Amino acid sequence: MSEDLISTIEELIRSERCDVGRLQNVLAAIKNGEPVSFKDHQYIESLTQSQPKSSPASDDTPTDSKPENVFDNVVPESSPDTPTQETPVAEPTKRSPKKYAVAGIIIAIIIVAYIGLDVYAVNNLQFRPHHGQQVAISDTELSIQTDACNPSYFPATFTKYEIDAFYNTDIIEKATMGGSTLSPKSAVTLDGIFAINKDAVTKIGQQNSTFDPTKATITTSIDAPIFGFIPYAVDKKYPAVEFQNMIKNPPPGTFDCYP
Repeated sequence: MSEDLISTIEELIRSERCDVGRLQNVLAAIKNGEPVSFKDHQYIESLTQSQPKSSPASDDTPTDSKPENVFDNVVPESSPDTPTQETPVAEPTKRSPKKYAVAGIIIAIIIVAYIGLDVYAVNNLQFRPHHGQQVAISDTELSIQTDACNPSYFPATFTKYEIDAFYNTDIIEKATMGGSTLSPKSAVTLDGIFAINKDAVTKIGQQNSTFDPTKATITTSIDAPIFGFIPYAVDKKYPAVEFQNMIKNPPPGTFDCYP
């Protein structure tokens, strides 16, 4: 092993294509039994790899010998001058701000579309009295039922449906139904309470005046908070006579889910 290394170094010195002084110092160290630094090993190996191979006619070395491999079994000794070789750590991939912007736009479009479709479905909800038995709860309250229809192609969610009857500015009757989530093209029966405002009715009776239907109005309200917390309501107002006619003789398209 040392003889091969000595032979290689001597051949490099003869070629004069290197730092002759450095190699002579290395050669002297080897002959004196001193260790060779890892840097010197690397330097000699780089020279042997870059040196052109000698032809068989001018070199006694067999054609299949590879001088550059004479260091394969050399274990480099540790040296303070030897730098520690560390595998470079790949830096984390930085996401492009443009990708974040595109993702934000897509999410915003989805949210806007969802809100728009939900509002559309809620605005198209249809209601009618359910022809079932009414049960008295008290002298001023009845349990009632109402049919709700979602004629659209999108689901509709609401929390409450109310009907208020006004005479002038006083509420004389109120019907309140619980909400539900209706699938597209489906209907459901809602339970609710019909209540009479006894104080308002008594007040009208004490006025000793004839009931004037033109002073009576009906308002309907559908509460459908978006995402469950953003306030949203669909409010409509009708003259009392018109609303009564709609209930008694509903026009086509008033309730499209089933007969």
